[in-house]
Amino acid sequence: MPIPRDPRWILLVDTGDYSSLSRHREPDAEDIARAEEALRQASKAGWLAVMSHSAYEATIPELVMVRPLCDPEISFNEAVQLFQTRLRQVQTGNSGA
Repeated sequence: MPIPRDPRWILLVDTGDYSSLSRHREPDAEDIARAEEALRQASKAGWLAVMSHSAYEATIPELVMVRPLCDPEISFNEAVQLFQTRLRQVQTGNSGA
């Protein structure tokens, strides 16, 4: 993936959910440690990743893995597929409920 024009560092959870960590700077070691502790507290795992642009734009953003956090049991690609499915559901107004 080429360097995104508006990169966002995110915490991608193995459920496909995500949380923004930083938009204008790469997260530092303290940011990453806090994110990893939050995952542990929630009994979840995930990845530090870079998102190509906002999830609120009309297209689905691309994600690039930086590093795993808390030993995820599924692959990064599986989590990305879950993430993309969730965004498509939100964009089409079909939450699956």
